[in-house]
Amino acid sequence: MDFSQRTKMVIGEDPFDRVTAKKICIVGVGGVGGAALEGLVRFGFKNITIFDFDTVDITNLNRQIISTRDVVGEKKTKVAADRAKSINPDINIKAVDIFIEKDNLYLIKEEKPDYVIDAIDSVKAKLDLIEFCHRENIPVISSMGTGNRLNCTGFVIDKVEKTAGNGCGLSKVMRQELKKRGITGHTSLFNTRPPESRAVNSANGRNAPGSCSFAPNVAGLMVAQYVVSQLL
Repeated sequence: MDFSQRTKMVIGEDPFDRVTAKKICIVGVGGVGGAALEGLVRFGFKNITIFDFDTVDITNLNRQIISTRDVVGEKKTKVAADRAKSINPDINIKAVDIFIEKDNLYLIKEEKPDYVIDAIDSVKAKLDLIEFCHRENIPVISSMGTGNRLNCTGFVIDKVEKTAGNGCGLSKVMRQELKKRGITGHTSLFNTRPPESRAVNSANGRNAPGSCSFAPNVAGLMVAQYVVSQLL
């Protein structure tokens, strides 16, 4: 039996075949990106390229869907690709173990994506990726901060300008810096509710945002659903 049979019942077989043949690039497969990947793979997408340079850490276990104790220390791209293939052995998933930045953005263009999901944390890399996609007319959606969030009811997808006043430091910086680059109306996922806490001390002594299992996974699935709706 086709594992996508019930998905086809929701949208119809022809639209399903059309949309799942599209090419998706996901940049960052941690909390949000990993959940977005999960949603797209289970939906039935056949062609996905993932970019990440990180390894699975034990602190990822509380929220990142690709993370289990038996893969701690392994490359996230490998773990994510293996998980995708365990769901759909026929998927064409390409894992690129690299930190996407200005000098290698051409790798995104080479994939000829129909949609890019930006789920990276680095402000500079995020800005460069968004600017590149806008310049190359590649549809892109970005996830803003999901840290320090317990309540998920405030998540929305809208223009980045609408993030004003939501208490998300990443949203504020992105909003300001994109405006400087002449980019307006960028599609973003963000939370309209204020953060529940400020920060916790990480093991290495640096401040790290608090996190839980709910927010990044809800955000990632919302991003995946939005991409599907746009491609349909």
